[in-house]
Amino acid sequence: MKSTLKKLFNPVLAWLLDYLARSCSSMPFSRKKKLAQLLTFFAWRIIGLRRREVIASLQLHLELTEAQAEKLGEKVYQHFLLNSFEMASLAYISREDLLARIKIEGLEHLDTAMKRNHGAIIVSGHFGLWEMIPQWLAVNGYPVCTVVRRQNNPHVDAWMENMRRRLGGKTTDSGFGIREILRSIRRGQILALMVDQDNGKQGIFVPFFRRYASAPTGPAQLSLKTGAPIVPLFMFPNYCGQHLFKIYPPIYPENYTNDITGQQQITACYTQLLEELVRQQPQDWFWLHRRWKTQPADAPDNPWARLANDQENAPR
Repeated sequence: MKSTLKKLFNPVLAWLLDYLARSCSSMPFSRKKKLAQLLTFFAWRIIGLRRREVIASLQLHLELTEAQAEKLGEKVYQHFLLNSFEMASLAYISREDLLARIKIEGLEHLDTAMKRNHGAIIVSGHFGLWEMIPQWLAVNGYPVCTVVRRQNNPHVDAWMENMRRRLGGKTTDSGFGIREILRSIRRGQILALMVDQDNGKQGIFVPFFRRYASAPTGPAQLSLKTGAPIVPLFMFPNYCGQHLFKIYPPIYPENYTNDITGQQQITACYTQLLEELVRQQPQDWFWLHRRWKTQPADAPDNPWARLANDQENAPR
């Protein structure tokens, strides 16, 4: 019975997602804002979806009072919905419309990294309008492939795959073979990775706000192995004008040792940048995710966890 209901619900959810995306692609901002406020009221105030966890994280990491965290938490929900509406519109807007909505800053950093002919690894997080980044790059002729996590709902997964590919972007899932990844980078292509979700006991542990967090191993290891620079980039929402797509200076692997210390230092470099951006615009980061779920103490056999413990216990 449960599996039957799931089979019925899955396509309905995908249809609702498509209907929302189609509507949002041409909906005035004032209406999208009211819709976001309405949905936030139900999710935050009525259902209380991860409300306590979000408030606790905001209090701890941004050193806010409970009242301040409560106010900011509601704003986090509203901005997440607004940004989701904007990103979902990628399923319907034209190339021209996409370009008109975005202004670019720091493109020379990516071009400089690409001129080395080692490919590039671009890293971003669930901040602002992350889904629009690879689409802008693809429309402008950059050979980018995004590593994605597949959705449990196959109908939603197919919808998102179409949304990500329709303007020329390419995707692969996180189970993609390492040989194919290395081959694509060495051919001078761009690999796009999200780097701000908990990576469990096998991750690289780096400071993020007031605690250590487990980060993906891929960017640092691939960069050191291939010589591909890591280029951090983020898209800042601006619904009163153009969104700002900002590209930051590359992180060059030859500046680090090819060992666990070097891998941790590279990872900490772009993680620190993300922290700075979140501090500036906390409402635009996805605080609902359990970012600090896995701690070094949970992974005693992990070399980066042992390194983090040594750093934590070192004399100051």
